Amino acid sequence: MSGTPQMTGGAPSADDAALEAALALRFEHAFDIRINFDKRWVFGPISGGSRHGYTSVGSGCTVRGPLLNGHLVDFSGADWPVVRPDGVVELNAHYMIEADDGARIYIRNLGYVHGPLRKAGQAAEEPPAIPPYFRCTPYFRAPEGPHDWLNRSVLVGIGQRRPRTSPDGDPDHSLFRYYRIV
Repeated sequence: MSGTPQMTGGAPSADDAALEAALALRFEHAFDIRINFDKRWVFGPISGGSRHGYTSVGSGCTVRGPLLNGHLVDFSGADWPVVRPDGVVELNAHYMIEADDGARIYIRNLGYVHGPLRKAGQAAEEPPAIPPYFRCTPYFRAPEGPHDWLNRSVLVGIGQRRPRTSPDGDPDHSLFRYYRIV
C-alpha cells in the first residue's frame, strides 16, 4: 500500500517508529466520580426479552481529580439501563456536574457492565471464563471556559459497583475513574 510504512523483516525503519509513536495510545487520569443512588427499579421483560431499569442519582456525589473537581447536582439525572438476557447491562446515564467554580456540565455516560459470565458451552461447575467488566464512555456539554476541553476530548471510564451492605452502611453507589485520551 503506497504511503503507509510497512514493517519488513529486520529492524524497523524510522517511518515505522514514527508511525508507532503517532498511533500509541496515551492517556491521563482526569477525575473520579462517586455516584450515590436514590431509587433503583427494573421492569420487564420488554420486547426482545431484555428488562429495562431506572437508577436515579442521589445526593452527596463527588467529583475529584487532577483535571476536574466539584460534585454532581443532587437528583439531577438517572441511568436508564437495558438489562440483556445474556447478563450484560447497557448503561445510558444522564446527569449534571457542578464544578468547583460553579460551571454546570452535562454528562451522558454509555457503557457495559457485567459480572463474571460463562462462555457458551462452559460447564456449570467450572468458574466463569469471562471476568467482570464495567467500562464506559462519557460525552460532555460544558460551557466555554476552563472546562470546554471536555467538549473535544475522548474519555473512558472504569467503574465499580458498591451496593449497600447494611442498613447503617454507605449508601448504594458506584465509583468511576475517568481517563482522558491525549
